[in-house]
Amino acid sequence: MITIKTYLKVAVLLVTSTYVQAQCEVFKSEISDVQRYMSQFSTLSDSLSSPAEIAAFNASMSTARKNAKIAMLLMGQAVNAADESVILASEAQYDSQTCGLEEAMSYTIDAEKYAIDSRDFSTEAFENVKNAAKANNLGNLQFYMRKAQRLMREAQDAADASAYAADNAHYSCSHDKDHASIDK
Repeated sequence: MITIKTYLKVAVLLVTSTYVQAQCEVFKSEISDVQRYMSQFSTLSDSLSSPAEIAAFNASMSTARKNAKIAMLLMGQAVNAADESVILASEAQYDSQTCGLEEAMSYTIDAEKYAIDSRDFSTEAFENVKNAAKANNLGNLQFYMRKAQRLMREAQDAADASAYAADNAHYSCSHDKDHASIDK
């Protein structure tokens, strides 16, 4: 009877350990995706800086409007990348708790917080770019584009911080003795 209980305890321990390891792999995948989407956001942000600059400072209404529309298309893609990052960061934050590593949880919370900031700033910037693209005069177009540029700098900083935190979370998600863990 004692050997059966021992075998059952070992079996439960193995199943639990396998489940936790699987959840950690899901976490690693999600947090890697957060980093990938934030990097994509940064790339799109870099790509839209030139048309945004032209739209914000060009003396020709037609050139400024054309570049505002280009910036609007790129901003839409950047907002989508930020949205995806927020969703994945939220899921990763939940899964990091299953892994049980305090360091990974802390970095994941930071990644989610900065991803939310990036999404919020970029959404507001997108609204300003849309207003610029449909502005009736050059002064209004340039006003909205300059406002969008300031917001995008904030969004870019938040995206970089989120990608950095996601990278640290992925790195710290290890059950090696080198990393801090709740089990210690």
